[in-house]
Amino acid sequence: MKEAVFSRAVTLSEQLIPFILVTILKTEGSTSRNQGYMLVESDGRMSGTIGGGALEAYAQSQAIDLLSGEETYRHLQFRVDQGAIRDAGTVYMYLLKCNTEATRAAFPSLLLWQKQDRFHVLGIQILPEPALLGLCEGGATIGAVHPRFLSEAKEVLMTHTYRYIEDPAWTCLLSLPLNAHTLVLVGGGHVNQAIAELAYFLGIPYQVVETRIEFATIQRFPHARALVVEPTLAEALAQVETNARTAVIIASHAFNEETARALLRRDIPYLGVLGSRHKAKQLLTKLQLSRTDLKRLYCPIGLDLGTETPQEIALSVLSEVMKVFNHRSGSSLKHQARQLVVVRGGGDLATGVILRLHRGGYRVIVLEVEQPTVIRTTVSFAQAMFTKTTSVEGVEAKKCTDINEAFDALENGIIPLLSDPNGESIQAINPICVVDAIMAKRNLGTRIDDAPLVIALGPGFEAGTDCDLVIETMRGHSLARILHQGSARPNTGVPGLIEGFGEERVLHSSQEGIFNSPHKVGDLVKKGDVIATVGDSQVVAEIDGKLRGLLNSGLYVSSHFKIADIDPRGEKADHTTVSEKAMAIGGSVLEAIDGFVRFA
Repeated sequence: MKEAVFSRAVTLSEQLIPFILVTILKTEGSTSRNQGYMLVESDGRMSGTIGGGALEAYAQSQAIDLLSGEETYRHLQFRVDQGAIRDAGTVYMYLLKCNTEATRAAFPSLLLWQKQDRFHVLGIQILPEPALLGLCEGGATIGAVHPRFLSEAKEVLMTHTYRYIEDPAWTCLLSLPLNAHTLVLVGGGHVNQAIAELAYFLGIPYQVVETRIEFATIQRFPHARALVVEPTLAEALAQVETNARTAVIIASHAFNEETARALLRRDIPYLGVLGSRHKAKQLLTKLQLSRTDLKRLYCPIGLDLGTETPQEIALSVLSEVMKVFNHRSGSSLKHQARQLVVVRGGGDLATGVILRLHRGGYRVIVLEVEQPTVIRTTVSFAQAMFTKTTSVEGVEAKKCTDINEAFDALENGIIPLLSDPNGESIQAINPICVVDAIMAKRNLGTRIDDAPLVIALGPGFEAGTDCDLVIETMRGHSLARILHQGSARPNTGVPGLIEGFGEERVLHSSQEGIFNSPHKVGDLVKKGDVIATVGDSQVVAEIDGKLRGLLNSGLYVSSHFKIADIDPRGEKADHTTVSEKAMAIGGSVLEAIDGFVRFA
């Protein structure tokens, strides 16, 4: 909540003038913001924002109506339309009439805490009764604090993550009015002064570290949480606390490589050093950083905005800092829709495609069947259809119930899966590209007009007819080749050789029935072991090795259905990372989409 909201609330409370506090409780799907507060007066005057446009107009009219009646609160839902997409998202709001001594008493303390830059939690309690609650670092509280609020608020202060708790006995939104992220500005020159001014405007608390007392004054930095001056930067930084939400920006004459090493030993996500490319090259040569530390060091700092003045540099630097804090790409929102891709299928080859696209900056939504028959379950995002969530090579995926939940997942860097075997949601998603990675060896409904660019993997498609491009999936000289016309080579049905074993390593059902297995992917098995049963028939291993693939138990399978894969390399076989074949195919898809987007 911005200080203006607190200030106006205090003024109105002192004058005993009722007003409405509008709060975003939660959102679903695509909305302009996920959190926000707004104060509405009887004449319609508003302070703060919950997103603007039709949403705020609706909340304003409801608030004015609430002020004129006997109700003390309202729950509201607002459905967001985005162009041709109806119900793109939903905003859940709570309107509280502030006209009692208890609600008025909360705002002076909230305003004081914010002016003092003290981290605190604001609680909008809905059940068992409406109330404003607060907990500040140090233990000070606001209101008749519910016992559960204390425990939950302490957790919010520690994790710096807001939460909305909906329980029949206690419902409350716990938010952090003060930005959880902080800055440490090393050096008190013109650039850091400009950064400090902009940081205050953005609500990001900051501290200043200097070796020269005349450069770390309250006149230069009126809103600093602390001004630390010591003979050396090492001594000054020893007095400054940092954490995983702290960005350090160095613009100091006293900076040296040892300072950078010391700071990189801390758990900070961003260390920015003001300097030229020549200085950056010298710094990197002297530091010899690990790959992890290299990702956290930014020199030169800032986004490429063509900046020159201290104020312009401040905008560039804080834009980059917020990009890191919020785990965003920093690319233009104008082109965000051009980064949305639908992948039909979530098996092991599809997962290689999804990973490459995700790491390349694309937002991927996966369409699957309700019970996919993948066997490489540890390297297939499709497994989330059974387990609700799964992770492949550190990338998380989850099963979503609808498009709104899928877009929520994308905002959090999670790969969403929807149960949509026929691709019925493609039009509503409106992606730049559809990738058919079902690997059915025939077209199950993908059309060339499903998206501006349509790509298909493997046989069963003809470039220019079913899709725009076909990617070759057969191992050999042409693997992963991008075909602009024609079709991929037909499937031979013969597995590739691993240490001389081909057909022996792939197990099939001998009859139709329900598949069940006591094993899991990664187990070591011996020739003659019973791997699974299909109906009353046993499936027996023909070689020694590691189970690299295994169907999910409980599925109905037909006769001669592929149900398991044994890797003869045994312990040396890697069942936890995507295959080189899948990554190569994924690279070709990434290349094709990059080229298309660049010239679209």
